[in-house]
Amino acid sequence: MSFKKSFIGILIFLLIVTLSIISLGSTAHSDLKGNLQQKLAKFSDKKAKDIQLNGVVLVAKDGKVIFEKGYGFANRNAKIPNQLETEFRIASLTKSFTATSILQLEEAGKLKTTDPISKYIPSFQNGDKITIHHLLTHSSGVADHFKIINTTKPITMSTFINLMSKQNLSFDPGSNYRYSNTGYMILAYIIERVSGESYGEYFKNHIFKIAGMNHTYLKKAEAKKMAVGYENMKEDSMEDDESQLAGAGDIISTVGDLLKYNNALHNYEILSPLELGKMETGYIDTTQLDTFEYGYGWKVANNYISFYRPMIEHNGNLPGFKSEVTDFVKDRITVIILSNNNGAWNSGAFSRELASVCLHTRFWFFQKYF
Repeated sequence: MSFKKSFIGILIFLLIVTLSIISLGSTAHSDLKGNLQQKLAKFSDKKAKDIQLNGVVLVAKDGKVIFEKGYGFANRNAKIPNQLETEFRIASLTKSFTATSILQLEEAGKLKTTDPISKYIPSFQNGDKITIHHLLTHSSGVADHFKIINTTKPITMSTFINLMSKQNLSFDPGSNYRYSNTGYMILAYIIERVSGESYGEYFKNHIFKIAGMNHTYLKKAEAKKMAVGYENMKEDSMEDDESQLAGAGDIISTVGDLLKYNNALHNYEILSPLELGKMETGYIDTTQLDTFEYGYGWKVANNYISFYRPMIEHNGNLPGFKSEVTDFVKDRITVIILSNNNGAWNSGAFSRELASVCLHTRFWFFQKYF
């Protein structure tokens, strides 16, 4: 009998320890009261204060907005607040648009993601080894143009391609993952060669117009309500010329327009189900920690990071700006964060925790580090 009591005592102890770990190691947001919109507002307000968020947050369910709010200033000196129509540099979220364009051209029979880039750029050194797929998944091994030229000065596409065509590979294509703005600039050039349009005009004609994105631009000079960029709330300016980010980080947009884009994707208005499936398939591990794989212009997860739900996510960072789109594709929960105050805060963790409120699931402490 004493052994049985001891055994039961050990079980109770282990249960208490387990429950304590669960309680301390995760957040269920049980303290949030009211309807879903009120819960999101309370959590977002607190988080915004904690991280000194300067920007706009939007959460949507089934493509419809359930929460949106601006924080801080679009221009602090002029006391202009961040509003829903404020325009931000979305930085690397641009890559999704480039990937969409490539997949549209594949659907039209004008190229294949398995094509070697030598088919479109015959002079490119080792171009017969590098495929469009490699460029899309950051596994091409192409050199980083930011390390070999002055990126503060304008560059034409032809000059850029002539330069990169002469460079040696950093690794064998397909053997490694290394995030590459250069690779997506090469994709932008391929879009131009295949479509006969500049990549910017292609974006406008085949994505922006179809999705109804009326507040999305490729140059700061075109934007009408663009936010001033800050670095830890100190005014900052981007030194790299916009031409050095072509197809990789040069789009300016709003939270509303990015929701329209995301809806157009998942309503199959700009991509077929087959091509969208290719975009949202993970092909190569980005972290060696079994957290994210890279698809075409998106990071992809369906594991403990994403609450074991299919999810696509991408962030963007430029001096003065930080951006994030996270979409739980089966649950149709979309979180968009655009900020004109870059800093150490993690936009991905913020977006996933906002989503956890909608999904009624725990957000584990370790998830904030990814």
